[in-house]
Amino acid sequence: MTTTPQIERERILASFPLFGVPPDEQAEILEALDSPKWDWFKDCDGCTAVSEVYWPTIYFPPCLRHDFDWFTGNGGWESNVRFFRIQRAYGMSSVRAGIRFAGVTVAWYSWRKWTDMCRKVR
Repeated sequence: MTTTPQIERERILASFPLFGVPPDEQAEILEALDSPKWDWFKDCDGCTAVSEVYWPTIYFPPCLRHDFDWFTGNGGWESNVRFFRIQRAYGMSSVRAGIRFAGVTVAWYSWRKWTDMCRKVR
C-alpha cells in the first residue's frame, strides 16, 4: 500500500471525530505531527513489537506520539503514561492498553534507560 504524508495526516485528523478523541489528546498528537524536531513520516517506526491494532499503516496516533517522545529525547514514564491514555482515547480496552503500556515500560526499565544512561556517561 502506497501512502504519503498528506494521506496519513488526513487519516489522523479524520480519526479525531470518528473515535471521539478528546481535545488534549488531539493537541498531543498534533504536536508530534507539526514539530520541526523530527520528520514524522520518516522517523516514526510504528508500534514496535506490537501490531497497529486496527490502523492500516504504521502511523497509529498513540504510537506516533510515543515515537515522537522517544525521538526527541522525552521517552520514559511520562511518555508511557501518555501512550496508555491516547490508546484509551482511541477506544482500546484498559486491559489491552495496559498490556501494551506494560510492554513499553518493561522495555524502558530493562534496556533503554540503561543504554541511554551509558551513552550520557561517555
